[in-house]
Amino acid sequence: MNDPRLRQEQVNAMRAMLASTVEATGARARTRPTRVVRRVGFGALAAGALAAVVAAVTIVVPAGQPADLSADASTMLREAAAATDDPEVGDGQFLKLATSASYLALTTVDGRAETTIGYLESQVREVYLPADESARPVAQTTHVEPTVFFGEGAQEFAAREWSGQSDTVAVPVARPADATRPVEDQSAMPRDPTELLAYLTEFRYQAGSSDENVFAHVVDLLRAGNVKSDLRAALYQALALMPSVVITEQQATLDGRVGTAIGLQGTEGDTRQEIIIDPSTGEYIGVRLVTISGFGEIPPGTPLEYTALSTSVVNAVPR
Repeated sequence: MNDPRLRQEQVNAMRAMLASTVEATGARARTRPTRVVRRVGFGALAAGALAAVVAAVTIVVPAGQPADLSADASTMLREAAAATDDPEVGDGQFLKLATSASYLALTTVDGRAETTIGYLESQVREVYLPADESARPVAQTTHVEPTVFFGEGAQEFAAREWSGQSDTVAVPVARPADATRPVEDQSAMPRDPTELLAYLTEFRYQAGSSDENVFAHVVDLLRAGNVKSDLRAALYQALALMPSVVITEQQATLDGRVGTAIGLQGTEGDTRQEIIIDPSTGEYIGVRLVTISGFGEIPPGTPLEYTALSTSVVNAVPR
């Protein structure tokens, strides 16, 4: 099966690539920016992957401060769980899943992390799921021209790197699979929040603490866009049982929509992953990975990557 995360050997290779880039650049005194981070493909925008890359780039950056504690996170999550619902798709209609994915494409001017520049690269993937589950969905992808740049030379960097290619014609695709690793049977996952939290804690999803594993697991489940309302509500309630999950921003804007951001209390490291939810409707808006301290020309609080999901019911698909 496809694993969207970087394996340890890939992380080691990227660290070695960074080290060799710095050494080589110091020897040759290049004047052109030296690219040290490859773009992450759509559908592989896993926080674990980009966090590993950013960790390599920001070796010399001091650790960020912990997120502010909030006693309101569990209340907000329980209220969101009570409000969440599934859209109703009638005969002949389609459920439209629109995923906006953005991340920073990064490079350095002279091989030093302190001189990192970058631009925001974005694309929108639209999948149309017919009410008839035996019918094939259709999908199209549109790449968005970069408009957000960080640092002198970032626009020139984007001009060299951005392809601008788009699959603008709706084409038949396989029905979206669960984005978790490995693929799980969602129907078999507990709906009781306590039992679900135990399941998520015991499921060894990635390297790191239990809280990090649980949070990453929930992120990938929600990001898939195919989690039914009863499981989505249980996931919110399971997160509410974790003391380490806190509100990090009351009015968080993601892809033009406003919600409440919840994340892990940052005890170490320079990034924080956040899930953004509309507390009034229970709608999952998206997820973002934020740099706490910033690095190079990337200011503190900048989303290093985000994935935003919106759902709607439509009567036809694009041709």
